[in-house]
Amino acid sequence: MRLPPLLAAAALGLALAGPARAQDADCAACHEAQSRFENRHLSLTPSEVQGRAVGCAGCHGDPAKHLESGEAKDMVRFQAGAGSAACLQCHRSMGQGQWHASAHANAGVSCNDCHKTHAAGRPEAQCASCHAAENAAFRLPSRHPLQEGRMTCVSCHDPHAASEAQLKTKQRANDTCYRCHQDKEGPFVFEHDPVQEDCRLCHAPHGSVANKLLVAAEPMLCAQCHELHFHGGYTAADGEIEIGGIHRESSNGVLGLNRAFNTRCTQCHTRVHGSDLPSQGASSRGRSLTR
Repeated sequence: MRLPPLLAAAALGLALAGPARAQDADCAACHEAQSRFENRHLSLTPSEVQGRAVGCAGCHGDPAKHLESGEAKDMVRFQAGAGSAACLQCHRSMGQGQWHASAHANAGVSCNDCHKTHAAGRPEAQCASCHAAENAAFRLPSRHPLQEGRMTCVSCHDPHAASEAQLKTKQRANDTCYRCHQDKEGPFVFEHDPVQEDCRLCHAPHGSVANKLLVAAEPMLCAQCHELHFHGGYTAADGEIEIGGIHRESSNGVLGLNRAFNTRCTQCHTRVHGSDLPSQGASSRGRSLTR
């Protein structure tokens, strides 16, 4: 009797998967904890891996010799010291073929250092085991929302890639930031040069003590490139001061000018990432990024 197409395909799948599933049962007799975990490897069919062995045998090889001797050395694949070779037999496209040129590979990291094939875990927990400084930064007052579960390390990083800092971009590092912060990308008529060059010149990507992930608090961050306003050094002891030959009142007291010009630059320069409208300050030729 000829089976309908769907039933025939199902029967073929069961026939192909039968030996692998039988071997898995043999493994489970001793390795109950490992076989209990429902991972993707144990549910694969030969058609999904182009005819390669699946289940336990897909990584550990034919268990016959191991079942007879009980020795770990008789697990012919993915044993201690095998590194990433066993994984890359199936995962050749991982990281678009860049794994061997990646920072992780160059540091001697292997697949099983991060991927626990018989256990589950949060991705950032694996990263934190090596990247302690970055993990600590996510606990600073200003940080990306990793601890809140709104993102993970792989939201920005591809651990298998060979890009700069293994970021998820083939172009500038800024393009990683612009995937979420599109309003900062531009192009703008009046551009802020460091913004176009690298967001990390001003922002610490993992976390910072200063507000808004800044690498330093204002105004000292801005003062690394820009001179402070000369007005900021003036005091008005009598409530009045001469600036540019004109007597001006200081309604905010003796140190009013210090407070006005030596606090937060972005209080006035609100469009610090860039603007399409010229500023009203004549001395800046419209480039003060105030509106």
